[in-house]
Parts: sequence; structure tokens; C-alpha cells
Amino acid sequence: MSENNIIDAFVKVAPLLNELIQDDITVGIYDTEKLLINIPGKTFSLNVKPGDRLVEGDIVTNAIRTNQRLSAIVPKDLFGFPLVARALPLHDSEGRVIGGVGIGTSLEKANKLFEMAETFSVIVEQTASSIGAISDSVTSLSDRVTDITAQMEGVSSSAEEIGEISSVVKAISDQSNLLGLNAAIEAARAGEVGKGFSIVADEIRKLATNSKDHVNQINNITRNIQDLLLTLNHSFSEVNKLTETQSGSIQEFSATIQEISTKAQELAQLAEQTLYNGNKK
Repeated sequence: MSENNIIDAFVKVAPLLNELIQDDITVGIYDTEKLLINIPGKTFSLNVKPGDRLVEGDIVTNAIRTNQRLSAIVPKDLFGFPLVARALPLHDSEGRVIGGVGIGTSLEKANKLFEMAETFSVIVEQTASSIGAISDSVTSLSDRVTDITAQMEGVSSSAEEIGEISSVVKAISDQSNLLGLNAAIEAARAGEVGKGFSIVADEIRKLATNSKDHVNQINNITRNIQDLLLTLNHSFSEVNKLTETQSGSIQEFSATIQEISTKAQELAQLAEQTLYNGNKK
């Protein structure tokens, strides 16, 4: 077999490789001095042409010079997307290097997947942070409602004490009114002598009546306060139940977001492995 037969075979097969291989690849066949043929990828080209001399530092040049199989990641700065480059030397029947083959595989799709996964992961993290802030706010609101409810219970207790005091004052007023009535009767019996005492008795009855009226007003006010407090307490209880329900829902949502975040990170890691593990093959 001629030493160039293997190179000629690769030159004939190269146009078919892009159709046989699912990945988007470019193929270059070289002798020890120059490019013999280049098959561009479906979506990209290396802007080289047959006859171009070997370039120092190029992966195919290094593979031919070092007689080693090489692979490397070409950063996206060069073509706008990352590329996996692989090269291997070709030998004649005596093992001498007579050329090389270079294949470049586009990682544009994997790169887009990686960028989308990273963006998705960032969005999920931001959402989780926002949900955490909402959860903290709901918890703070719930604590505040609990504090206000406790304060309202204290006010309600004070209103009840006012009602008890009013009851005592009313009892005193009733006794004073009865005492004034008895005094007026005795003053009437005393005739002219009891006129002065009769005036005092009338004043006692007026004072008792006024006290009773004021007590009734106080009782009405305290009852209104207690009714309002009961209404407020009921409303705050509903708010508290709502915040507890929201807190539970937020916790469930946070757990879901955390799970999504984990999957997003796994997706990013998988995309990263797809991008960079090719360099280890």
C-alpha cells in the first residue's frame, strides 16, 4: 500500500463524515506541510482553503509534530461559540507520520443550553429570594397581629373592669337616691324645722340621679367598646388565619422553588459537562 493511500482514503471519506455524524463538524485532512481538503460544518466554517500551510500552534500541526492524538476546547471568542477540536496523526506502513486529520465539533447548542441553564438558575435564585422576603413579611405581619390581639384583650379586660366599677357606682347611686327619698319624707314630717334638711335631701337625690345617668352612659360606652373589640378581634383572627395559610402556601412554594433550583443547577452542570468533558476524550 502506498504511503499516501491512507491520506487519499481520508480525503475521499471526509465529505461523508459530516452527513454520517449527528454533531455539526468540520473536517480537515493534512499532509506534513499543508491542508489538502476542508469540509466546513453545517453552520460554521474555519475560513481555510486547500493549500494553506500548517499553522504553528494549531492542534493539527502539534499532533503531526508530536505524533500524538490531541484535543482542546476552542473558546467562543474565536468563532462566537465554543468548539471541540480533535486531531490525530496519520502514519505510513512503517509508522512514520505522513499527515494528520483534524475534526472540529460545534458546541453552539450545548453553549446555548448552558447559558439558558445559568440564566434560569439565576432567575430561580432571585425568585427564591423574593419568596423568602415575602415569607418574612408574612411572618412579621402574623407576629404583629398576635401582639395587637393580645393588646386588645388587655383593653377588653379594662373595659370589663370599668363595667364592674360602674355597677358599684350605680349601686351607690341607687342607695343614695333611696337615702335622699327617706330624708325628704322625714323632712316633710318635721315641718318647718325640716325645710333645710329637705333641700339637702333633694340635692342628694339629684346627685344620685345624675350619677345613675352618667353610669348608664359609661355602661353604654363600655359596651360599645367591647362590641368593637370583639369585632376587631374576630377580624384579626381571620387575618391571622389568612397569614398562617399564606405562610404554609409560601413554604410549599419555597420548597418547589428549591427543587426547581436544584434541577436548574443540575441542568447547568450537565450542560457544562457537555461543553468541557469533550476535551478529556
